[in-house]
Amino acid sequence: MTMPSVDGSFDSVRPPRWAEAALRLLLRPDVAETVSGDLLEEYREVVQPLRGTWRADVWFVRQVGGFVWQATWLPVTVGLLLGAGLGVLNLFETARHPLEEDDAGALLLWVIAVAGVWSAAAVVATWRTRRFVEAVRVGTIVGAMTIFAFHLSSIVRVNLFLDLIRDLGDWQNLIVRFNGSGFRSLRTYANYEYVKMTPFVILFGAILGSISGALGGAVMLVKGRA
Repeated sequence: MTMPSVDGSFDSVRPPRWAEAALRLLLRPDVAETVSGDLLEEYREVVQPLRGTWRADVWFVRQVGGFVWQATWLPVTVGLLLGAGLGVLNLFETARHPLEEDDAGALLLWVIAVAGVWSAAAVVATWRTRRFVEAVRVGTIVGAMTIFAFHLSSIVRVNLFLDLIRDLGDWQNLIVRFNGSGFRSLRTYANYEYVKMTPFVILFGAILGSISGALGGAVMLVKGRA
């Protein structure tokens, strides 16, 4: 039997709202509605009365993590592998030509190619359902994970090749900020800067990925109607 809250309602007996939001954001709407309802009912009627709020919240987060992983493991894995592969290539090229400046045209081609892979991944992952929203979701996840893995490799690159790449043109703004930062070690400051950028880098990847997923989803819908 469900135990009411002090004011006689069940509204105050809720799991962490951010976990509920993550569930609804990362699962398909129809699946999220069913899973969220079932978890909320078990949380209120069984887990919270027996374990208390803190342990019940931990239980709920673990359950959400399991469902989210089941629903997203493929785009997460694809994104991480793609980002790691690009990161290894970047490390290899830096080892071969540490003082070579980045070519804007080549970077643009890489971005277009990666965006194409994201769009293709979104189409493949949603080919049977043909849901546009699902294509956007997959593209967002793949994009965020790709950029995240590549960003981690960039931090490795900083630590491996700092003494060589510090003189590159795209490093001069960071050098200026370091000189006025109060940090004693450029390596420490560079790591601080890169770690601080991580949330924004992931958000940037998610935005680009969602656009790629939307393009892939639009192509999928057009092909399906042809």
